Amino acid sequence: IVLLLAVGAGVGEGEFVNRAQVIDGLTGRPVSGEATARVRVVPDQTFDCTDVFGKVFNDVNRNGVQDNGEDGLPGVRVVTATGLEATTDQYGRFHITCAITPSEDRGSNFVLKLDDRTLPSGFRMSTDQVQIKRATRGKALKFDFGASIHRVVAIDLSDAAFEPGKTEIRVQWRPRVNLLLEELRKAPSVLRLSYVADTEDEALVERRLEGFKRQLTEAWDAKKDGYVLAIEPEVFWRRGGPPKRLDGRMPESK
Repeated sequence: IVLLLAVGAGVGEGEFVNRAQVIDGLTGRPVSGEATARVRVVPDQTFDCTDVFGKVFNDVNRNGVQDNGEDGLPGVRVVTATGLEATTDQYGRFHITCAITPSEDRGSNFVLKLDDRTLPSGFRMSTDQVQIKRATRGKALKFDFGASIHRVVAIDLSDAAFEPGKTEIRVQWRPRVNLLLEELRKAPSVLRLSYVADTEDEALVERRLEGFKRQLTEAWDAKKDGYVLAIEPEVFWRRGGPPKRLDGRMPESK
């Protein structure tokens, strides 16, 4: 006896086991052994999968849209939530075949992230680094990422710039904040905010850095200067790390 299996259109993806056995029609007893066949149903790349494509471009005017004259950026990597990745070609284009098989009934969310470590030197994102779109079976998704060269303005802070044991800037340094904001207004910039620490408590250093960043952000937003100010805080320890107590443990924050 030879049985032919036909997979219907309503069968979803997955692995299935089909079983066949001859049964005596009068007694209902099996008169043969049970034969099995394992069948794997895979997505159809044309009708079930969702392809993902797009471009990474030099967003010269930082408006988040590729305008005439804004070329693509080659060699930039994009990564999906499941680990699939693609690298842009010489024109900044990328393509991922069958990136996801969305839910047949309601579709699925698809997440794509640009690895900003692969951007050319000096470039920063001008669009969202992580983008989410709704995927539908058989329809492609398009993602575009913009990046541009930003001027980097750096400022170094230390314990001497703050009131002893506090997060407030010393009075004599406060006018410098306005000078810093004026410099940032001259051109779109990234502010690199560095704290050079020595023997201070680690928690105090973090509070000082966060407080100064918040002060700058509030002053910047109040002026509405036309671009989103990106602040990159970082801490450098002169002795290689936060100070330790005599018993070898880190000091507790108060």
